[in-house]
Amino acid sequence: MTWKHYLSAWQNADLSNEWRRELQRVEEEQERFDGYLTFGTGGMRGKMGIGTKRINLFTIRRVAKGLGDYVVANEGAEMGVAIAFDSRHHSGAFAQETAKVLAAQGINVYLSDSIRPTPALSFCVREKGAFAGVVITASHNPSIYNGFKVYDKNGCQITLGVAQEIAGYLEKITDIFTIPVRELPNPLVTPLGKEMDDAYLNALTAVVSRPDLLADYGNELRICYTPLHGAGKELVMRGLLENGFSETTIIAEQSEPDGDFPTVISPNPEEENSFDLAKKLAKEIQADIILATDPDADRLGVAVLNKQATYQILTGNQLGALLLNYILEAKTPVTGADTMINTIVTGDLGGKIAYDFGINHIQTLTGFKFIGEKIAEMEGTEKNFLFGYEESYGYLIAPFVRDKDAVQAALLTAEMALFYKKEGTTLLGKLTNLYEKFGYHKEYLHTITLDDSDGITKMNQVIDALRKEPTCISGISVLEDFLTSKRTNLSTMEMTNLELPKENVLKFHLNDNAWFAIRPSGTEPKCKIYFQTSGETEEIATKAMNELKKRVLAKWD
Repeated sequence: MTWKHYLSAWQNADLSNEWRRELQRVEEEQERFDGYLTFGTGGMRGKMGIGTKRINLFTIRRVAKGLGDYVVANEGAEMGVAIAFDSRHHSGAFAQETAKVLAAQGINVYLSDSIRPTPALSFCVREKGAFAGVVITASHNPSIYNGFKVYDKNGCQITLGVAQEIAGYLEKITDIFTIPVRELPNPLVTPLGKEMDDAYLNALTAVVSRPDLLADYGNELRICYTPLHGAGKELVMRGLLENGFSETTIIAEQSEPDGDFPTVISPNPEEENSFDLAKKLAKEIQADIILATDPDADRLGVAVLNKQATYQILTGNQLGALLLNYILEAKTPVTGADTMINTIVTGDLGGKIAYDFGINHIQTLTGFKFIGEKIAEMEGTEKNFLFGYEESYGYLIAPFVRDKDAVQAALLTAEMALFYKKEGTTLLGKLTNLYEKFGYHKEYLHTITLDDSDGITKMNQVIDALRKEPTCISGISVLEDFLTSKRTNLSTMEMTNLELPKENVLKFHLNDNAWFAIRPSGTEPKCKIYFQTSGETEEIATKAMNELKKRVLAKWD
C-alpha cells in the first residue's frame, strides 16, 4: 500500500471530531503515512502524533493486537502479560489501551497502577510468571517520542525470532480502527501497586556486598539524586534510604514526573547538561556523588567530587569497570565459574580486570537483550552470573531482573563510594589505581549522520570499502566482521569463526592495542563509530585517541 492509501483509510475512518480536526491540520502527510513504524527486538519507537508512522491510540492498539495474537498462538493467555509505563505524555493511556486490547483476546493482564521503571517490569514478569511484558517508554529520547517495548517470559527483551513472529501478526492486521477492546475495569486485568514495589525492594538486598558497612556508616555518604522527571524516584530513593543511605537528597525541580522534561535539553544521563541542576545542589550540600537516572530508570549516570572541587562525570566504561572490580574485591571466594558479560563495543578495562581475577568473560553483540540471553543460557550450568554491563550506562548486578537496572546500579554505586570513602579515597582515586595497574584507557563514541537522500548508499559504500580493504587505515592487524562471523589476522590471513549472531558490525584491532568498531543503522543514514586507545599514561592514551579518530573519520569526508 502507498502512503495515500493509508491516509485515505484514516480520512474515511469513523474518527472522533477531535481526531478529525487534528487530521485536517496535518502537514508532511507522506512522511506520517508512509507505512508503519518498524517492529524489532526493541519493540516499536517513534514520534507521537497522528499517522501510521507515529505512536498514537490506533498504532498502539495495532501492536498490542499483534502481541496478543502471538501470546494466544503460543498458549500464553493464562500466564498473561505484565504492563508498565514511564512518565512520558500519554504513556499511561497507551498502557491502558494495551491492556484493553489484550483483555479482548482473553489474555490475563497485570497493569501497573502508576509509572514504574523498566527494570521493575522485567522483575514483575518473572515474579508473576507472566508470558510476556510491555513497557510504554522511549527511554531517554526527546519528549516528542514514545514507544512499545516487549519482554519475554524471562523478563528479557525479545529475540529477533520472536520479534519477527510478532511482526508477522502485525502484517495481517488490515484495519486498525476496528480492533476489539474490553473496557476497564475488567476481571482479566489485575492492577499492580505498592506490593510489587515492596517485592522488588526485598529482592534488591541481593545487590549489597557489605550490609554491615551500610548499616553502620551509610549516613556518612552524601548523595544527590535526580530522576530527570522520570520513573526512578520511588524505587531509587527507597532503595537508598532503606539500605542506610539517609543523607540522600533529591533534586526538587526534577523529582516529579513530567513528560516535557522541562529542565534539561535531553533527559539522558549520558549528556553532561543533564547534571547541571544536580551539580548546583550537590555543591551546596557538599555531596560525595551525584546519581542520575533516565526517564525509565534503566540507565544510571554518576558524577564524583574531584580534587578541584567540581563534579566529574564517569563514563559508562569507567563505572562498569569500577563496579566489576568492587564486586570481585568484595566476593569470597572468587572462582573461574564466576562470569562477567559485556558487549563487543564496551571498553577493554573490564575484561582485563576479569582476567586478572581469573573469572569467565563473555562478550555479546550490542544491546542488553543479548546479555539477558546469556544469563538464561547459564541457568542450570556451573557458571555463575556476576555482573553485566555496556558502555551506554547500562548495568546489571543481580539477575532477578534481566535488563539493565539503574536502581540496582545506584545502590551498589553508593555502597562502593562509601567503602572507598572509609578507605580515604574516592571512585576517581580507585579508577586511577586501576589505570595505573592495567593502563590508561580512553573511549570515544562518534555518530555520523548523513542527511542527503543518498546517505544510506554512501554509508554502505564506506563500510564495504573498509570491509574489502581494511589495511587502507594504517596499523590495523585484525578485522572482526560480525556479518560474516569471521575474524581475520591481516598479517597471516588466518581466519577463525566468531561465535555470535550475525550483525553488520566491523571491529578493527590495531597493533598498539587500540581498536575501533563501526555499527551502521539498518534503517537510517546514521552510523556509530566506537573508539578505544590505551597507554601507560593518560597523555599517551589521549594522543593515540586523537590520531586514531583523525585517520578513521577522514574516510567519511
